[in-house]
Amino acid sequence: MPEDTPQGEEQRTMLTFTEAAERLVLDGIARSMTAEGLRRLARDPASGWPITEKDYRVVGKTRTLPYDVLAPYMRERLGKRRGRGPDTRKRSTQPKQQRGESMTAQDEAPAVLRDEILQRLYRSYGARDVHTMSAAQKLLADYRAAVLTEAADRYQGFIDNADTGADPRYWTGIRDMVIGLRHMAAEQQKTEG
Repeated sequence: MPEDTPQGEEQRTMLTFTEAAERLVLDGIARSMTAEGLRRLARDPASGWPITEKDYRVVGKTRTLPYDVLAPYMRERLGKRRGRGPDTRKRSTQPKQQRGESMTAQDEAPAVLRDEILQRLYRSYGARDVHTMSAAQKLLADYRAAVLTEAADRYQGFIDNADTGADPRYWTGIRDMVIGLRHMAAEQQKTEG
């Protein structure tokens, strides 16, 4: 049975792990915390957990811990946290061009590649008229279909040379991807053909 608090001494704030986690968030010490996170810290000898076995109290069947010991420890621990931490930058849902920002080479790559392919196709057909444009678009669609078919063939080669019994769900997923790539290639040829 826990000892009574001696006369004149202030009684400690004893909280369950769940209550302590919630209070750490409410007090602004932690952005987020769970009872399991606290339990993990308590079990880890390398964490420097400040609460000893004699500091815990049992109320009913629930173990409680002194919050006045936990709070300073968590303030110090979270203050010197290593690593990247959560992403705090605000993100915009608008594309960079609409926000007036310049696009990077990586952002522009698909559009540049498409335009470059079309320019080459236009040059090979001469003047830019309606017939040339439709021929160039047909060639571009054929190129897309060829790339999709090449990817499907590559993955089919993996399937043909693999022990598909080792992980059937994985290889079924690869087979489905091959079927999807072949379907997309056929759609490209139909749409532009």
